[in-house]
Amino acid sequence: MKVFILAHQDDEIFALPYILNSDKKLFIYLTNGVSVNAGNRELKLRSLEAKEVFEKHLVRLNSEVIWWGLEHSIPEGELYKFVNQESILQIAKVIGEQDLKSLQLVTTTFEGAHQDHDASAVISRELGKFLRVEVIEVSTYPQWFSKFYSFKVMKPQQLDKSMKFSRSKVLSLTLKLIKGYKTQRLTWLGLATATIAAYAFRTYHSAIPMPVSHVNRCFYETRGRSQQRDVLKYLSPPIF
Repeated sequence: MKVFILAHQDDEIFALPYILNSDKKLFIYLTNGVSVNAGNRELKLRSLEAKEVFEKHLVRLNSEVIWWGLEHSIPEGELYKFVNQESILQIAKVIGEQDLKSLQLVTTTFEGAHQDHDASAVISRELGKFLRVEVIEVSTYPQWFSKFYSFKVMKPQQLDKSMKFSRSKVLSLTLKLIKGYKTQRLTWLGLATATIAAYAFRTYHSAIPMPVSHVNRCFYETRGRSQQRDVLKYLSPPIF
């Protein structure tokens, strides 16, 4: 069984080879998917959309879901503020109800692409140590060239294991998921073409975990999403 620990309700698109290559699976989404300034209408729309996408495309793949971020009112962009022992233990309790003997955790890697993705990596690493299970990390869209705004989709800075997958099945589900996440169209306007091209033509690799430290340049800083020094204050200290 694989447990997909993801920050946002669309991050599963970057882990589709693992999703389609596993039997039973559990998804845990760590944020509610909207920014701290979003209103109730936006939150309701995003939540309903995510649940519809899950019911339509992921339940049939023998999947279950926990909307942890929604239940705990954790906004998109601020997951790093919840990287603490209390959160780790709450999530560990849920995962501990599964059969740990054959369990793997899958998450987004630490790479400076999005502060929430980096926080998911740290949370998952701590869960892996606490539960003594394997953690697999996948890349999303790290900064590519250091001197200007740029990104490379699903290209880890340090390549780990490659994985064979059905390109036709992955591409089909990619398109369905992107179409289903209507509130995220602006985000996928830039990512969709590159993601489809990666799945169509490139070898898929997991990522060798990078140490939690300064990333130069950090893509979420380039985008003006957050300051890396502020994020690292929460991600760097020992959790236990």
